[in-house]
Order: sequence, then structure tokens, then C-alpha cells
Amino acid sequence: MTLFDEVVEQIDGAVHWLGLSCLVESKDFADKTVDITPIAKLRNQLLRRPAGTVGLIFSRTGFTNAAVSLSYFSLPQAILMWNGAELKYALEQEKICELLTLKYRACVEEGLPNYNVIEGDIQ
Repeated sequence: MTLFDEVVEQIDGAVHWLGLSCLVESKDFADKTVDITPIAKLRNQLLRRPAGTVGLIFSRTGFTNAAVSLSYFSLPQAILMWNGAELKYALEQEKICELLTLKYRACVEEGLPNYNVIEGDIQ
């Protein structure tokens, strides 16, 4: 997004599925896990969106323990965390939308932004 010819916001995309509208952020680091910085940035982007908008953050290498812990404080702006294994599983099973719904339900019902769709538990 630009404002007065200046880039003020970049998002990787948006997903709409069965009444869910989500902003997407993805990180692909070969040698490190994702820290809290992109989660905080996504939270700020969600603050400028309608209240029901959900954040999705994908990281091939996963997230630091601090990022996972601090992600709980992003609520009520829900940011659902996907690690590389989960994304691979979702694509192989051709069920990414169904698993998105499962992650969202776990966040609503249990307050878990990092529900693992493979293990059926928090990461």
C-alpha cells in the first residue's frame, strides 16, 4: 500500500474462505527460526483492518520460543502460526482450507494461535 507515493505497508497476500478474511505473511529463512518481529508487524497491520480479520504467518523453519509465547498477546487480533511441516502436510493432503478452519477453531475455542494441525495440539 502506498500513501503520498511512499510505500507504507507490504503484505504477502489475502485469503478468503467461508467467511474468514485473512492477511498473509510468509518467511522462508534457511538458517533461523522466525522471531517476534514479523508477528508484531502483522498485528499492527490487523489493527488497521476490520475486527474479524485474521493473520496467517507461515515459516518454513518455525518460530522462536519467544515468538510463540508472545503470539498469545496478539489476541484479540488472531494470528495463526503455520510451520513448514504443517504447510507441507496441508498441501500434500490437499486440505489447506479445512486445516485453516481447524486452526481458527482452536484459536477461538482454546485461545491457541499455534495449534499444530498434524499433531492436533499446540506446538
